[in-house]
Amino acid sequence: MLAYSRAKSIGVQRQGEELRVVSGVLEDELYAMKCEIVINWPLQTIESVQTRMKRFTTTRCPLAQPVFVKAEGWKLDSELDGKIKKILGREGCRHMAVLIGDCCRTVARAELARELATARSADPSIDPKAFLQDFGRRYPGIVEYTRTQ
Repeated sequence: MLAYSRAKSIGVQRQGEELRVVSGVLEDELYAMKCEIVINWPLQTIESVQTRMKRFTTTRCPLAQPVFVKAEGWKLDSELDGKIKKILGREGCRHMAVLIGDCCRTVARAELARELATARSADPSIDPKAFLQDFGRRYPGIVEYTRTQ
């Protein structure tokens, strides 16, 4: 018999050439929360963060929501995970901080997949390894960020 279940869902939506809207949801018996993060993809920076906690364990959790806007302006780079844990997790809520971090990593992976699919449709014989190296040259901060995980 299943005693505990946790579901996490993250989606990335492209809005024009520059913006990516990342929506994350975490649900289990104790927590129900969601976030929406707008990322400027060419700059790899967080433009806005909106969070909502529907179910939580302490009265401190909903009071933490103003902390998450501190991430606005942060760059997706090798220092982001530390900032998320130290600032958003400690001053806010570590469950929401983990969800925000997962959302940021997901947008990087989604853009890699999107760009690879576009390149493959233009040239089916493209070398994926060479493509990945080129992606790394174009977005060095993103590659460093995703390597820390």
